[in-house]
Amino acid sequence: MKNKIIENTMNSYPIEQSFKLPLVMTILLVLIPALTLYFSFGASSDTPRALKLFFGNWISPIILWFFMASFFHLLLKRKKLIKEQKQADILAKQVFPASLTNHLDGDIDGSLHDGLQTASKQQGIPNNNLLLTRINLFLNHHEDDIDDNFGIKEREQMKGSFSLPRFMVWAIPILGFIGTVWGISNGIAHFSDAMTSTQSVTDISSMLKDNLPLVTNSLATAFDTTLLALLLSIPLMMLMLALEKEEEAYLINLDEMWYHDIKPLLQTQSDRVNTVITTGSEVETGVSSSSDNSTQVVANEIKQLSTQVKALQETMEDLYETIFTSKLTDKS
Repeated sequence: MKNKIIENTMNSYPIEQSFKLPLVMTILLVLIPALTLYFSFGASSDTPRALKLFFGNWISPIILWFFMASFFHLLLKRKKLIKEQKQADILAKQVFPASLTNHLDGDIDGSLHDGLQTASKQQGIPNNNLLLTRINLFLNHHEDDIDDNFGIKEREQMKGSFSLPRFMVWAIPILGFIGTVWGISNGIAHFSDAMTSTQSVTDISSMLKDNLPLVTNSLATAFDTTLLALLLSIPLMMLMLALEKEEEAYLINLDEMWYHDIKPLLQTQSDRVNTVITTGSEVETGVSSSSDNSTQVVANEIKQLSTQVKALQETMEDLYETIFTSKLTDKS
């Protein structure tokens, strides 16, 4: 059961943040209101230029939605990172030393593991905490290469946790380019229809006067979407890179805590317990050997005494025969 829990925590990266909640929340709070403003006021000439940048076409609200969803996702992920860092500090500085002190004479694989799990749970530290998972792996496997393998897996999980933000950073400029192509194609289509409907050269000026606003509005849509996408992708990229660097720094700090603070204490405790067990075995062996030697000495003494008694018996028999023979001779 214990190994099953450890296996599950190894497959659970505590700083992973689901993208479902940010997407749903921003749909309700950003996308739907933005599209409502577009259909209500986006085409109006009285709408300020700054608002038209965000609501002047149907692509800008989608760009804004992608940005806010990614921004919200990264904020939640950073919150988890901060919580994970605090839990690791508490585990390394308080919970682990106290548990190790309370189980100095205990089984390092059994009592220490159980005590550490109980103390961590009391401090609100989950089983999938990265430092706690490393300690559990050491206590249950004692493999030299498990540190390197787990460190590699942590960094692979970290890179995978940034997959969706990277996609969003890539997708936002792409949406801007789509808006550019859409706007230019609409402008050309308006101008082409106007030129086709013109019957004479004298009607060209009238045609231009009537249709030029449609063309310029389409071009405005084209450049507005590109401008908005570029403006939003820059801070999003900066936030993602800063958070990725912060998370990488935490994993490096985790390695330092493990190799310099946690693992040496575990190895020392393990060596101490093994020494006590070996010494106890040697003492027990010595006592047993001493008892065997004492038994052998007593047996030798008894054997020697038996030999002496037998010799005395033979002497008594010889003396008896000598005296009996002498009496018979005197009577004769």
